[in-house]
Amino acid sequence: MTNANNADPIIRIEHVWKFFGELPALQDVSLHVYQGQRVVIIGPSGSGKSTLLRSINRLEEINSGLIAVDGIDVNDPKNDINKIRQNLGMVFQQFNLFPHKTVLQNLTMAPCRLRGIPRKEAEERALVLLEKVGISDKAQVYPAMLSGGQQQRVAIARALAMQPELMLFDEPTSALDPEMVGEVLDVMVNLARDGMTMICVTHEMGFARTVADVVVFMDKGQILEQGSPEEIFEHPRHPRLQQFLKQVL
Repeated sequence: MTNANNADPIIRIEHVWKFFGELPALQDVSLHVYQGQRVVIIGPSGSGKSTLLRSINRLEEINSGLIAVDGIDVNDPKNDINKIRQNLGMVFQQFNLFPHKTVLQNLTMAPCRLRGIPRKEAEERALVLLEKVGISDKAQVYPAMLSGGQQQRVAIARALAMQPELMLFDEPTSALDPEMVGEVLDVMVNLARDGMTMICVTHEMGFARTVADVVVFMDKGQILEQGSPEEIFEHPRHPRLQQFLKQVL
C-alpha cells in the first residue's frame, strides 16, 4: 500500500517474524502506515493481530525483521523504547486505570512525570480531553464509579494526554457490554475525523468500514490481503477472507 504523497511511513514493518516457542505468531509480515492514515486490522482470533500491534511498541519482542517508528528501530537496544512509546498512545482491551486515583489524576500523571508538563497545564488539557470523550463531569470520581464504557473513554483520554503522534487500539471494545460498545466507537470515529493516525485491531466490521483508509486482513500470523474498505468488504479476493466475511457479516 503506497502513499499518494510519497511521504516516509510513520510506521515501517518489514519481514517481521515472531515465535512463541516453535509456534509462528507472525510470519514475514510487512506493513507501512503513513501520517494521518487509519489502518484497521481484522481477522479471526489467534491470527496475530494483537501480537503485531504490541510489537510496534515492543511489548512483544520480535525474532527477526524490522519495526521502525519515525525511522527509529524499536528493537535496537541503543534506542530508548520509553521515549519512543511517549509518541505511541495505546488503548488495551482492559482499561488499566489506577483505581486509587481520580479520573483527572489518571490523565495528568504521565504528562507531568514523563513530559515535565506543569500540573495546572496538564489539568487544563485533561479537562479538554474529558470533554472531547464526553465525560467532563467525571473528572473527580474514581474508576470504580464508572461504567466499562466510561472507563474505556477515560483510557483513550489518558493516552491522548501524552499528545502522541499515533494511537494503537487493541480490541478496545471486546471487554465491554454490547450497549457500551457504541459510545467508545463514537469517540474513536471522532478521533479519526480529526486526522489522528491510528492502527486499530477490532472485531467491529462496521467501524472498519466507516473509519479505515486501509483494512488489513490477517490469518495464522500472515497478512493475506489489504486494501480500502470497499475492496476488502465488497470485492474480497483471498478465499480465506471471503470465508471470514461470510461468518462475521
